[in-house]
Amino acid sequence: MAPPPVHGQVGLTRRELERELAWMLRSVPDDPRELVKLFTQTMVSLLDKNNEAIARSLAQREASGGIRSNG
Repeated sequence: MAPPPVHGQVGLTRRELERELAWMLRSVPDDPRELVKLFTQTMVSLLDKNNEAIARSLAQREASGGIRSNG
């Protein structure tokens, strides 16, 4: 589970992103084609994880009344 967000933090922190990346790259293939595939999967996974964290953060803010609407 992710640590509580820093005030104003939306999405994953740099440290969380680095930790996720290190985990995903724990074994790097020798084949360049497989390396490209791993790189692509890693980028997509990091973006997905960050988007999920952003959605959670925005939902928490909305639930607590912290987001103002433009309407």
